[in-house]
Amino acid sequence: MRTIASSLMVGIAAAVGIVLPGPVSASTATPTPAPTATYCPALDAYEVTPCGAQPALPASGPIAPALDWALRQLAGEASSVTSADVSRHVAAGMLAQPGTSADELVTAFQDTVSLFGPLMFHGFAYPPRSQQAVALVQSATGVRAEVPISVTAAGLIDSLSVNEATPVLVPRGRLSGWFDVGHGRQMFLRCTGHGSPTVVFENGLTADWFEMQKRVTPLTRICSYDPARQNGPSSRSDSAAAPRTADDRVRDLHALLAAADVPGPYVLAGHSNGGLFSLVYASRFPGQVAGMVLIDGVHPAYHRRMFAALKHLVPPEQQAAARAQFCAVPTRYVDWERMDICRAERQARRQLETFPLRAMPLAVLSHGVPEGRPGAERRISERVWQQLQRELAALVPGATHTIARRSGHDIQHTQPALVERAITHVVDAVRDRRTTTRR
Repeated sequence: MRTIASSLMVGIAAAVGIVLPGPVSASTATPTPAPTATYCPALDAYEVTPCGAQPALPASGPIAPALDWALRQLAGEASSVTSADVSRHVAAGMLAQPGTSADELVTAFQDTVSLFGPLMFHGFAYPPRSQQAVALVQSATGVRAEVPISVTAAGLIDSLSVNEATPVLVPRGRLSGWFDVGHGRQMFLRCTGHGSPTVVFENGLTADWFEMQKRVTPLTRICSYDPARQNGPSSRSDSAAAPRTADDRVRDLHALLAAADVPGPYVLAGHSNGGLFSLVYASRFPGQVAGMVLIDGVHPAYHRRMFAALKHLVPPEQQAAARAQFCAVPTRYVDWERMDICRAERQARRQLETFPLRAMPLAVLSHGVPEGRPGAERRISERVWQQLQRELAALVPGATHTIARRSGHDIQHTQPALVERAITHVVDAVRDRRTTTRR
């Protein structure tokens, strides 16, 4: 069951696709600027040089030489790269991960160039930072891809991939851009549409919600944001200390919405761990949240109840170690966010026990297609998950619970119309001043 936020792919796995950015709405004031760069429409990319000039890399900072080396390999130099050369440019921690040894990275570089031809640099997906960037590359045949990369303070690559290019998100208006959330950090927010209540997507990057946000923008104001650390260099927001918890996520979102002065009330639409964080937010700030949509959201007792149901499959002498592993905080190479999920669930339980949710329109969507290998573990996991989903729907009177029969965990991608309909029903109920979507 994929309930923890998606981990960052650290190897090089090429994927292709050409995606053009969709429309964004315009407003008035100016958010705190991100690092200097200019969006150039002709290239559909951010540039550190004036539009019309040759695309260039940042002039300084530890990211510059590492990015230069990686892009030269993708432009064709991979044909002669050696394992020793890779070892000089890539951090030892990354090389120690499965699938990213020096030899495997040599092969990955060469296979990528062999498959698509030389991939030439033409800009960035967002203004690059001193230690992270998402470079945009393109082949002679028009294949467009992105290269998320991050480096250590010493300039060694500790995250690198080649992915299908996602939309370049250009902030428009006073409710979109980079905002100061305190402690020297900026976070990226993108709001489209107009009206009340404001729907806020929780968990995943703005790019992950791009299509869904476009679908529901005619309904009301819709906002998505990049959580700190999520998906490593793909996040447009500044990094933060780790491990992370539910309290960290809720504090960040609250500070971001306040810094941007996003009008309430809010309808929180939380997917996976985002459902857990949405529950904490709604309990902590009841005057701000008027409704919720939980999209296969994590229940505050998920790990505790799941382990209790599965532990009979583990020999008694191994159960203590298995419990510790079940709640272990992943390394940054497995999950850049490094979410301490069991602590986050404990925080959510305490919050809801002290301040239960007030009556509000709530729609719960649960997956209907089991994930994972068939067997006893999957049968038990599915039974526990669906019971917990029913309990989420029982948190407030009159909540609706829908099974997405054709979807696994990512319902917003496989059955977007179902998610759109749930959001519409909750928004309509808030506008009608009803506490349930049931008429």
